[in-house]
Amino acid sequence: MRSRVVLAAGLTAALAGCGSAPSGAPLACPTPGILAEGADLTRYRPGPVRDLTTLEFDARLTGLSGGCNPGRGNRSIEMKIVASFTVERGAGAEGRVFELPWSVVMIDPATDRIIGQDFVEQVGFGRNETRTSFQSAPVTVTLPLGEGRRAQDYRIWATFALTPEDLALNRRRGPR
Repeated sequence: MRSRVVLAAGLTAALAGCGSAPSGAPLACPTPGILAEGADLTRYRPGPVRDLTTLEFDARLTGLSGGCNPGRGNRSIEMKIVASFTVERGAGAEGRVFELPWSVVMIDPATDRIIGQDFVEQVGFGRNETRTSFQSAPVTVTLPLGEGRRAQDYRIWATFALTPEDLALNRRRGPR
């Protein structure tokens, strides 16, 4: 839990002054976070047994970085986000390349509607490699402004795209 607080504090500092408005004043940039229940993705080979012998990979969303720039006509903000991952290849893995589905989820401050964008990262392992860390390519999300929307009012999280079974596993084992 302490590492998530440190991560959030570091992310806040990194994104606090991201970009600048055309007038030279700092551009407000929302601070994204990592959804605690969606920070882990563990996949097993299909079948009734779920243990270390059938574990394909265990992935963790470990950090976020990025920045903001004004959008067209200053009616929006273009927010770039780079996600960091750590992945361990399990004993039950049959291949060396895996797909990690993840999402950026936002709550629109004017309507309280949930808006999501889905992404997929591929991770590959070399011979005799069982653990790797990497960053995603930058992804851009557009945050409309005006009509009751201010940049600092957006709530934004990164999460793995989980199945109901994945979410249940994360809830059972708790934050790691």
